[in-house]
Amino acid sequence: MPQLDGSVYITQIFWLLVTFISFWFIMAKCVVPKISETIEARKRKYDDYIRKAEEINAKALEALNRYDKMLAVAKTKATEQILQNENELKQIIAEKENEINQQLKIKVAEQEELLEKEKKSVLAKINALSQETAYEILQKIDVMAISREDLENISKEEE
Repeated sequence: MPQLDGSVYITQIFWLLVTFISFWFIMAKCVVPKISETIEARKRKYDDYIRKAEEINAKALEALNRYDKMLAVAKTKATEQILQNENELKQIIAEKENEINQQLKIKVAEQEELLEKEKKSVLAKINALSQETAYEILQKIDVMAISREDLENISKEEE
C-alpha cells in the first residue's frame, strides 16, 4: 500500500498542509464572513420583528385597557339607566294603580248606590205585593174590617 510507504510521508504531509491552509484561507476570507453576515442579518431581522411585536403588543394592551375602561363606564351607565327606568316604571305603575283604585272606588260607590236604590225599590214592591196579598187573603176569609190603608199603616209601623 502506497499510503504506508515511509518515503511518501513528507509529500503527503506537505500537500495536506497546503490543502488545509488553502481551505482554511478560503473559509476564513470568503465563506465564514458571508455566513457571519447572513447570521447577523437574520439576527437584526429577528430583533426588528421582536421590537415590532413588542410595540404592537404594547399598543394592543393599551387598546385593551381603553376598551376595559369604556366597558366599565358603559356598564355603569347601563346600570344607572336601568335603575332610573325601574324607578320611573315603579312611579308610573303606582300612579296607574292609584288612578285605577280611585276609579274602582267611584264605580263601587256608584254600584252600591244603585244596589241600595234597587233594594229599596224591590222592598217597596215586595211590601206592596205583600199588602195586596194580605188584603186579598183577608177578603177571601171574609175579614172586611181591615182596609188597604190599614194594611199600609201597619207595614209602615213595622219599618
